[in-house]
Formats: sequence, C-alpha cells, structure tokens
Amino acid sequence: MTSEENQWAETEKETFELDSSLGSEIDELYENVRANSKSPTLQDIQDLKEYSKSPSLNAEAEEVRIMLLGARGSGKSSSGNTILRCNAFNTDMQLSRVTQFCERASGNINGRPVAIIDTPGLNKINRMEKEVIREIMKSISLYKPGPHVFLLVQPVGNLTNEDKNIHKLIQNMFGRNVWNYTVVLFTHGDRLEGKMPNDLIASSDKDLRDFIRTCSGGFVFFNNKNMGNFEQVTKLLEKIDALVAINGRSCYKTSFYPSSERKIREKQEKILEERQEEIARKERELEENYEDREELEWKKRELWREEEEDARRLAENPPRRKSLAINLARAPSSITKSQIIH
Repeated sequence: MTSEENQWAETEKETFELDSSLGSEIDELYENVRANSKSPTLQDIQDLKEYSKSPSLNAEAEEVRIMLLGARGSGKSSSGNTILRCNAFNTDMQLSRVTQFCERASGNINGRPVAIIDTPGLNKINRMEKEVIREIMKSISLYKPGPHVFLLVQPVGNLTNEDKNIHKLIQNMFGRNVWNYTVVLFTHGDRLEGKMPNDLIASSDKDLRDFIRTCSGGFVFFNNKNMGNFEQVTKLLEKIDALVAINGRSCYKTSFYPSSERKIREKQEKILEERQEEIARKERELEENYEDREELEWKKRELWREEEEDARRLAENPPRRKSLAINLARAPSSITKSQIIH
C-alpha cells in the first residue's frame, strides 16, 4: 500500500470518528478530503460539531415524529420503549404477539415532544409482505403530515442478504429520498465487547460502510437491556435534531413518494378529509360509551384503522364511472361505441 493509500485509510477512519449525525455535511467533507488527499483540519471538525449543538436545532414545542422500520425481531419495539423510557410497545417475541399493526406512542424527552410510530416487521413471517407494506402505507393518521425521521433498526453486524432486501423494499415503498431522512440504529449494543462504535463501523465490510454513508443521519448504537442509560437516547435526539435541521425542518412529504404511491396517498388523504366530520361524530359516540381512557383510545384507533382501510381501498380502486356503461346498454345496436364516445 502506498503512502497516499495509507493516508487515505487513516482519513477514512478519522471521518467515521466525526459526529456521524451530520450525514450530508460529513459526506461532503469526506469527498473533499478524498479529492484533496488530506486529513480534515481541527477547524473542519469543530465547525461540524458546533453545528450539531446549535440552539436553532431545538425548536420549542415542535413534536418530532419518528418512524421505526426494520425486520421482525430487530428490536424496533424495544428501541421505541427505550426512547420513551416506558413500555409503550409490546415486545413479546411470540409470533401471535409481535407488532401486527402500526402503533403510535408519545412522550416528552428533555422538554421535547416526541411521537414514535412502531411498524410491523418487513421480513416474511406469518404475514404476507404485501399486507405488511399496505399496513404501513395506509396508516397515515399516525404520522400526518409525515415523519421527521426514519429509524432503520437492525442488529450489530455486517449486512446480510435479508438486510439488503429490506433496504430495497424501503426505497420502493418511500422513494429514494427516504435515506436523506434516515438514521441507522444498531441494537444489541451490549455486544460491542469493549470496542468503540466508530471503530467497529470503520472495520466493518464495505457494504455496511457504503450504506451508512447513504443515510444522511448517520448511525447510533442502542443497548435496550439498559433502559436506564439515557445518554444513548440523548445522543440519538442530537443526531435527529441535526438531521431535521439539515432537511430544513421539513418532514417526509407525500411528494417524496414514488408516483404510484403518491397518487394513492393524495386520494386517501382527500377521502379522509371529506369524512372528517363523520369520523369526529363517531369519536364523540365512543367518548360517551367508554369511560376507561385506555379502552377509549384503543377503540378510537380501531375506528381510524377501519376508516383508513376503507379510504385506502377506495383510493386504490376508485368506483368506475357508470354513465358510459348505462349509455352503451341503452344505445341502439346500430350505433357503435366510437359514435357514443365521440
């Protein structure tokens, strides 16, 4: 290896030692370093770290919506519980008890309102992949007008073929822009065995390192066995704040989705908006009939799940216009279809 290659290898390691929450800025610095064959200066590093701590990133009372994505068993629900510091999501690994529907739980962390949206696992277990995708895509009321960040949850280790397939699936679902709003959360942080997280990533396989660079939010390690370690949650929120700032404080909008999904979502949103008064009336009826708060919230979620399912179905398969069929049925046999249409 030449001295220039040695220098680049060291630079690559140093780059991972920067605050990985600043995804696009680090990538830009990384490319500049590679082009100029020199190490980042202390000023470069300091500028990036100061940016991540900027007070402008901490908007008052602005709820941050975080969507958890990943395979079944990756630790999504446990990570959501660790972030909120309570058992908001079921973590029973029995097949009949795993997350089957999208669920939302809210909390206040360091003075910041946070909403976590847990989702079913994207690997093929017990439920058809198509059903799981549809469940995630239709549950728009849980994260309207869109998530601020996607937390891609996966265990510590090099990428498996299943991981790569899930990444492709996520991009097909949400569009290419999804990675600009993604932080990778590695679970089983207790398996680091004394290694520093940045060292572990720097020494991992190329596929994993390349994928992390694709995600603008960088990465973080979680040990869900130690929910009392709030430092890991604080670090995650710092990364999320930086990512939200980089994205202009915007959430993941409907316009970012692939064309076919975007059209369906726009129709579904319109249908739900038109039904808003009717849904509100049904909610009031539930409030009159259920005094227990937990049971009431569950019934309201069931109501919205039914409304979203119906709206999604209509958006996917809008009723066909009957007027042409009626005219064709009534038209004399000597008149052709083309004459009627024109």
